[in-house]
Amino acid sequence: MNAAFLFECHPMARFLAGSGLIGMAIGSRSILLSLFLAALAALLIRFIESNWLTMLRLSKLLVWFIVPILILHALFSPGQLLLPGTGIPVTEEGLHLGLLLSARLAAMFTAAMLMFRMLSQAEWMHVIVAVPMIGKRMLPFVWMIRPMQQQVGFRLRLIQRQYGLRRHWRMLPQVLLSACAQALATATPVSRTLWLRWPAQVELHSAYRYTGMPARLSSLLLGIIGLTCMMLAWI
Repeated sequence: MNAAFLFECHPMARFLAGSGLIGMAIGSRSILLSLFLAALAALLIRFIESNWLTMLRLSKLLVWFIVPILILHALFSPGQLLLPGTGIPVTEEGLHLGLLLSARLAAMFTAAMLMFRMLSQAEWMHVIVAVPMIGKRMLPFVWMIRPMQQQVGFRLRLIQRQYGLRRHWRMLPQVLLSACAQALATATPVSRTLWLRWPAQVELHSAYRYTGMPARLSSLLLGIIGLTCMMLAWI
């Protein structure tokens, strides 16, 4: 079994499963449950992408949020001192609260990243278009995300290499201004290319269909799991 079988399921079922996991992560009041949800979402991301690269990047990002949360709540929350007589004002209540908030944050971040991977880019396009009133207006901007990410990333790497040759702090304002100018300059050709290719893209992605009894049964199971998780999040 691989990720290809997962994407044979109906997109609504995958959307419900991802939404249910996010709902449970938001409503969790238990450290163990939050850690379990974070681990489950991380394993599913690993299953979809077949590597741990995304989770490694996420762990580096979460460190900047989790460490300050733990320190601030452990030191400044009132309660019973954990190490009395040592001069370290760490309280049991503050440490517990910091761990709970950190675990919930990790669970919500990981579940949100999984949610965006439960649907393909084409399926997200259809979801955005289906949003009343603003869906069709947002679609061109969403289509530009992927090519803009590639083009801007390439130009930023060039700027980084140029900065690496000299590495002087006085160059930082100029580097930042150059990066902003490069990003704005990239948007014009990307938008023109998108306009020229627009009809072919819409027709290509609208032709995709989901068939097969195993896929239907899996879709039903995912939908039931997602709805159950949403109900448990409200309990």
